[in-house]
Amino acid sequence: MKRAALESIGAFRGRTPPRLELSTLDYASKHTEISVREIHSAEVVRLSSHPFRQGTSLGELKAAPAFVFEIPNVNFWGHYGGAVVTADNALLADLSPEVWGPATHPIFSRWHPPKSQLLDGRIAIGVTPEAGGNYYHWLLDLLPRVLLLKHATQNFSNYDTLLLNGSRANYELETLTALEVSPEKIRFVDSRDRFQIASAVFPSLDTNIVAPWKVRGLRELVSSDKPNQHRRLYLSRARAAVRRIANEEEISEALRQHDFEILEAETLSFREQADLFANASVIVAPHGAALANTVFCQPGTRVVEISTRAGYRDWYWQLAAVAVLTYEVLEAQPTRYFSGPNENADMIVSREGLARLLESL
Repeated sequence: MKRAALESIGAFRGRTPPRLELSTLDYASKHTEISVREIHSAEVVRLSSHPFRQGTSLGELKAAPAFVFEIPNVNFWGHYGGAVVTADNALLADLSPEVWGPATHPIFSRWHPPKSQLLDGRIAIGVTPEAGGNYYHWLLDLLPRVLLLKHATQNFSNYDTLLLNGSRANYELETLTALEVSPEKIRFVDSRDRFQIASAVFPSLDTNIVAPWKVRGLRELVSSDKPNQHRRLYLSRARAAVRRIANEEEISEALRQHDFEILEAETLSFREQADLFANASVIVAPHGAALANTVFCQPGTRVVEISTRAGYRDWYWQLAAVAVLTYEVLEAQPTRYFSGPNENADMIVSREGLARLLESL
């Protein structure tokens, strides 16, 4: 209703709402002023059997090509994953994500969007959905897009500013330093920021899967000449608000007896986490963002995700396939006293299930 009202008011005032262009690549094919560079070609990864759908045939993970687009005269709004409006009033849907789809983007229904500011120079934009304050999405969605921007010019000296959405957490700054981004080039933005930009550079956006090129790029970012130490790691969620292991004290003792180190990822720096996972032979952890670090594991590393059936998500199963890891799920049972959604329930790991796992190591 708000959108319809705005369209009527806009027509009365001589303002036309943006039209929706679904594909930036298709749009660029009709507009020669847009520069397109393909950084990575399409790739296909074979998936192992699903942990909770045994007997199903192997599927495929299809990763689309990755591009960098340079678009002149862009109006950019920092809401959520960004809104990219071209000089001829087209909203580029694949660069303007929204939770319920680009057709429902607030740019169509916001009564008073922020006033546009002029932003001079060649501006690189890596604003990505959910990345601010979320380690998983920062590491596996936003950071690879910054890698694309770097690959396009070999370094960041050809960009005047890099626009990002973030919480300024230590790991965000650590990863940007590892990518050799000068701090003075970084500008964190949010839904209060809107800019008119003469030359905007955008990496393509695909947050549905972890493409093989993302794994390769992130591993190179923290590569080391040190030999693999074959450490056994258990990642605790004791400090988290949800998906904790209710009988963790009990299982921790059993894990220690099998040479496992009990760690809390949030107490470690980004580099410490990356090095730990790169030097591990076995990772055991309840479902959570710490498992995003399995992207740094060496091929063949065994990853065991603890999850209830109701709370299971495919993310790390898919990541393990792309990263060539050995993956399995240790099924846990939800606690009865948890008051939130079932998928976030605290969990109980059975002694028998843990014993079978430890015997198989």
